[in-house]
Amino acid sequence: MTSYKTRQSSYGDPTGCMQGTRVKVLEELDTWASNPNSSKVYWMIGMAGIGKSTIAHTFCENLEAKNILGGSFFASRASDKTRNARLIIPVIAYALAKASPRIKVEVVKAIEDDPTLAEPTYININEQFKRLVYNPLRTTAGEVDKLYKVVVIDAVDECDNLEVVASFIKLVLEWESKIPLKIFIASRDEYRIRNAFGSTGSVRFYLHEIEKDVVENDIRKYVEASLARIKDHDSEEWPLSSEVSGLVERSGTLFIYAATAVRYITNGGQDYKSRLSALVIHGQKSINKFETDIDALYVHVLEKACEDKELHEVAPMRDLLSVAIFLRKPLPMEAITSLSLEQNAHSYLSGLTSVIHVPNQPGAVVAPFHASFPDFITNADRCSPKRCPLFHSLVASEGHQLIALKCLKLMNRSLKYNICNMLKELTVSRRERANSPENSGKISEALKYSCIYWADHLAEVKVFDAKLIGSLRVFLHEHLLHWIECISILNELHTGVKSLGGIVSVLLLLVHDARRCLQMNFEAVQKHCMEIYESALVWIPKNSLIRKTYTPDVSRVPRVIVGLPDSWGPAELIMQNGSEVESVAFSQATSRVVSGSADQTVRIWNLTTGKVEAELKGHTGWVRSVAFSQDGSQVVSGSDDNTVRIWNVTTGEMVAEMKGHTESVKSVAFSQDGSRVVSGSLDRTIRIWNVTTGKVEAELKGHTSPVTSVAFSQDGSQVVSGSTDNMVRIWNVTTGKVEAELKGHTDWVMSVSFSQDGSLVVSGSEDKTVRIWNAMTGKVEAKLKGHTDWVMSVAFSQDGSRVVSGSADRTVRIWNVTTGKVEAELKGHTNWVRSVAFSQDGSQVVSGSADKTVRIWNVMTDNSQLIFASNIPLSDGSRVKRTALGKFRRIWNVKTGKVEAGLKGHTDLVRSVAFSQDGSRVVSGSDDRTVRIWNVTTGEVEAELKGHTHCVEAELKGHTHCVMSVAFSQDGSRVVSGSADNTVRIWNATTGSVEAELKGHTNWVMSVAFSQDGSRVVSGSADKTVRIWNVATGEVEAKLKGHSDLVTAVAFSQDGSQVVSGSRDRTVRIWNVTTGDSQSIFASDITLPDGSRVNKTSPGNFRISYPLQQPTPSLNSYTQLSGDWIMANLRDCYIPSEYRNFFCSSIWGSRICLGYPSGRVVILDITPTL
Repeated sequence: MTSYKTRQSSYGDPTGCMQGTRVKVLEELDTWASNPNSSKVYWMIGMAGIGKSTIAHTFCENLEAKNILGGSFFASRASDKTRNARLIIPVIAYALAKASPRIKVEVVKAIEDDPTLAEPTYININEQFKRLVYNPLRTTAGEVDKLYKVVVIDAVDECDNLEVVASFIKLVLEWESKIPLKIFIASRDEYRIRNAFGSTGSVRFYLHEIEKDVVENDIRKYVEASLARIKDHDSEEWPLSSEVSGLVERSGTLFIYAATAVRYITNGGQDYKSRLSALVIHGQKSINKFETDIDALYVHVLEKACEDKELHEVAPMRDLLSVAIFLRKPLPMEAITSLSLEQNAHSYLSGLTSVIHVPNQPGAVVAPFHASFPDFITNADRCSPKRCPLFHSLVASEGHQLIALKCLKLMNRSLKYNICNMLKELTVSRRERANSPENSGKISEALKYSCIYWADHLAEVKVFDAKLIGSLRVFLHEHLLHWIECISILNELHTGVKSLGGIVSVLLLLVHDARRCLQMNFEAVQKHCMEIYESALVWIPKNSLIRKTYTPDVSRVPRVIVGLPDSWGPAELIMQNGSEVESVAFSQATSRVVSGSADQTVRIWNLTTGKVEAELKGHTGWVRSVAFSQDGSQVVSGSDDNTVRIWNVTTGEMVAEMKGHTESVKSVAFSQDGSRVVSGSLDRTIRIWNVTTGKVEAELKGHTSPVTSVAFSQDGSQVVSGSTDNMVRIWNVTTGKVEAELKGHTDWVMSVSFSQDGSLVVSGSEDKTVRIWNAMTGKVEAKLKGHTDWVMSVAFSQDGSRVVSGSADRTVRIWNVTTGKVEAELKGHTNWVRSVAFSQDGSQVVSGSADKTVRIWNVMTDNSQLIFASNIPLSDGSRVKRTALGKFRRIWNVKTGKVEAGLKGHTDLVRSVAFSQDGSRVVSGSDDRTVRIWNVTTGEVEAELKGHTHCVEAELKGHTHCVMSVAFSQDGSRVVSGSADNTVRIWNATTGSVEAELKGHTNWVMSVAFSQDGSRVVSGSADKTVRIWNVATGEVEAKLKGHSDLVTAVAFSQDGSQVVSGSRDRTVRIWNVTTGDSQSIFASDITLPDGSRVNKTSPGNFRISYPLQQPTPSLNSYTQLSGDWIMANLRDCYIPSEYRNFFCSSIWGSRICLGYPSGRVVILDITPTL
């Protein structure tokens, strides 16, 4: 599809130049290709319709005849593949491998080593080119070839991602001297392509600068030869030379005009003579300022198509043309017929075959021959009712509304559960299960298109009529999950998330629900389509409309008994980084986020999928600061390794490494035009770097302590800096002088930023305040108080109306610049918030934290949306009633940023959870000093056992530090807890009162457990001892010594005669309770004399099971945690990213309890309701 032999041509069949035409151009190309001393790269430039692709086609034929064609890639908007620039390198590699067995061996080997190399998602095109093209070509370096192989790449301006095209061109120019290839590139004179070529020595040939008479002569030959083929074999002279001359004159230098005219005349059948005459006469009419030569031709074509037709006969033809024009990608006639339900679609479009390719062969797509026709038909001035009374211009919003309606109706007719009819056992959730690629072929082209693009078209609709609303209501309430299943099969889940994001602001709550559900469960649903009916429904909030609308589906999945929020919170994405996040920033387009972290890595995140697109490695110290360039093509990073580095986002390659700072670089930023970078360092200096040369342009000195933060003003004339000398300074970039010293903070200034217009500066400090300064006067305009700990990061919104701040108090706050009031307090991070930033449109905030997560928050303050449901329940129990199409507000409160939860939970890290013997209750212990007992049936807190006094001031009797371990007695009447205050407590589980306080350990109590009869308690401590306590007397019965490090786990055997302990000394020991003797376990699994089984899970850790007291037998009695999944007998359950960072867990039969750093406790029963 991408080679010259399979390309889609604007002139019908993909052929080259007619014999005797384009002679001079082709001769020059032949000379270039044959000359070993000529430039290695040739760029042919020409306007649309001038014949570039036809010339490139013939050039390929000539090269192939000489056996020097290295490969070809003909780009086209006609399909996803032909417009994907990331396929250029794999296509070249394939062509080279096909031509040379030696190259083939190397290409195959490279792909075997890394199968992702040949995929269109491979981001590092430099590495891709090196391994798929350069390295294999090196195997032929010893061969003596008279001529270079030539690779022909046509119409690169039609590729979707011109940033990738530009990077590819730069790559070619960089490698041209190292490879035995010549590269021919044809395109329009597009800025990004021209900029990529720069001022290199490559050949540039402007096709439209060929002498007009030469081009006209070629067009005359083409017209005469084409018309001769359709002429009747009679004696009448035809065409008249005046008619040919008229047509050539009208064509000018545009082959597309001549080709369209010839096609129109040919399609006239017996009327070919009158069509030519009418066309020439029509072309001679006086024209107004809006009319062009090509317009006159198109007007004539439309007039002829509507000839002798009534208005009601023109309408279906117009609708079908509208579908063909506004489709996001061309479809075959069969698909258009299926989508439109117009059985005579082919017949209706046959009158337009001179401007629309209407194929007869199955699978060939219907599409305009040239982009000039859609431009004409959608222009209300050029295709006005006056000029085209029966076929006036197409309106984009109406066309998209028509296609959206057709798509919705087709999906409502076709979508269903298990659309590919997989075997029942393949529909149940399993960790190892993945989509079968062949299933995609079972879905029709029309349905594929509808599933992928319906929301895209809907986003363009301006007026929603009753038909569209009705179809949308049916789709959302009956087929939403079916649609998600289908796009997962099609490997288009990312498109689904993006599409829903595009329409959620103009539609309804259910769409918002679907988008959030997909974002949360993207990984699982992308891997296997049926997960949308399985794991994805487990974790959605209690008041989610999906949960209420699709109740039968929800009732079949595992149930979260405790821990689900009532509604979606403002954090739309929680991305696990695996290392402390030091810095975050949005790209200008808000489609990506970049993060820098303690693991020395820069990561680029896709905000549609929540996945890492690229990991940029090279720093040898923590990455302290990152930023995108304005155009999103580059990222700058600063590190503890004292360097500043610039990275190419497309290739993932490091572009520059800037050395000069003598200590850690704490902050970096691009200037608005991307030509400079500013950096601030612990060496107390600020440096301004030239991005092109990598040289220092200025070194600004003046701070008396480390510089923690720097930023450019919008116009690049100033830099603002913050320092641990408590000062904010504004510098003149040209002179290097300080223009203002902003004094007021009483502690280190951690972050600074300019407003967009440069009139204000915001600063955040370890004095816990955010200050807004007048950049001209240096005066404080506002002092924003509210954070309870250091302010680590601040930033303005684009319009300057709001400021976002991140703090060591773990919160993100949004401030109104005018009033100085907090608009939102966003909670969720479980450690310091180190970095924050607004998106370009101010609707989102990104935050990075020491809790190892990057979070995306929705901070829209006015998100009124259309609703179709008649009765909407809100999270506070109130409802919104609708009598007509109306509006509603978001279901979470942006002013507080709080998610309403069904249960009050812990307020700090949950360190230990445990089930009661009958599985009806869970006990949890936390750093908030409380022990809580949860009823698994109702989800309510039965008792809150207070006393642990860690971190906050409170007059509470009991523990005075974190609760490290908790456990139930066998009969469930008591709870034992061990604390960092060195004590063990025994609680009455019913009353919540303390029955005993056991003292004796000299360091933290890390683990506790009851004996089976409840008469004794065993405890393990950081003092390296194991102690056995008498519950009745509170006395120590035994003090067991032998471990050489803290004891982290303890348990009694079934009969109580032995104790098992695990320690950080990496040993597991079994103790005789009577004698105090012990021995280390070396086997991974042993059985004690009473039948108790001890499994050594890792050095120093173990699991114990008791044969006589297992939970009530259950089909799901086998339950375990494995990575991102809960594994069970009948089904598995995926754990979304935001639920994955649990600190502790406990399993009872089919139930599992998870404790989190935030204080959340989640209890889930994986038993399916079948």
